[in-house]
Amino acid sequence: MKADSVYLPSIQSQRPSPLIKHSVATVHIRTSKSGFTLVELLVAISIFAILAAMGWKVFDHLNKVKERNIVHEANLSKLQDAYLQMQRDTLQIMPINAAVESDVEPALSLNDARLSFTKSGVTDPLKQGFSPYERIEYQYSAQDKKIYRLKYTELYRVSSTQPLSSVLLDDVENYEVIVLNPAELSQWPDPSIDNNNQKLKAVLPRGVRIQFSKGGVQYEWLFSLMNTDYLAQSATSSASGQSSSEPVAGQGQSVGQGFSQQSQTIP
Repeated sequence: MKADSVYLPSIQSQRPSPLIKHSVATVHIRTSKSGFTLVELLVAISIFAILAAMGWKVFDHLNKVKERNIVHEANLSKLQDAYLQMQRDTLQIMPINAAVESDVEPALSLNDARLSFTKSGVTDPLKQGFSPYERIEYQYSAQDKKIYRLKYTELYRVSSTQPLSSVLLDDVENYEVIVLNPAELSQWPDPSIDNNNQKLKAVLPRGVRIQFSKGGVQYEWLFSLMNTDYLAQSATSSASGQSSSEPVAGQGQSVGQGFSQQSQTIP
C-alpha cells in the first residue's frame, strides 16, 4: 500500500515576484507626486493677477474712448444744427429795411458783434395774414458762453415787442462777426453813408464771416449774401438831393410791395 503523499509548496513559490514589487512601488511614487506645491500656486496666481490688471487697463481705456466719442458726436450734432440754421438764415436775407417805431433799421446791421437782418421764408398755409418776412438777430452772451437767436415776426414793431429766443450754440468763446464787402468790416452799414438814404441802408455786404472757438477748437464759417450792387448804383445815381423812395416796412405800404418795387429797378 502506497503511503499518502502530501504536497508542500516550496518556499520559493510564496515569495512575491520582483515584478509585482516594482509595480507597487511605481504606483506609490506616482500617487505621492500628484497636485501642485504652494510655490506653483503662488506663481500661477501672480500670473493671473498680472493678466487681469492688463485686461482691466484695456477695458478702462475702451470705456473712456467710448465716452469721448459720445461727447464728440453730441458736439458735432450741435455744430451741424447751428451751421445749417445760419446757412438757411443767410440764404434768405433780403434787402428790406425794418423799423422800430420811428427808427429805421437797415436790412442788415452789425454792431458790437450783434448781427440783425431781414429774412424771407415765412409760410402761411392757413392764410392767417402772417408777414412773409421776419427780423432775426444773433446775440452772444460772454457770461453764458451762448449764441442766442432772436426772432421778431414783424418787421415794423414797437420797442416793447419781445422776440422769440432760442439757443443757437452753447459753450462758445472768442465769438466774432465780420462782414466782407470785400474788405473786412466790424460794423455795417458803413458809418460814412448817408443815413437818410434808405436805398443805401438796404444794401447788403458780399458776405458774412463768423468765428468762434468751442471745446478748444477754432471754427470759421463763411456765408455769401445776395448781390445788391443795383441798389448802391441806384442810390448813387439819385444822390442829387432827392429823397429816396425806398420803402420801410409798416410805413404806408406792405413789405412785399416794397420789395417788388425794388426788384423792378434791377438793371
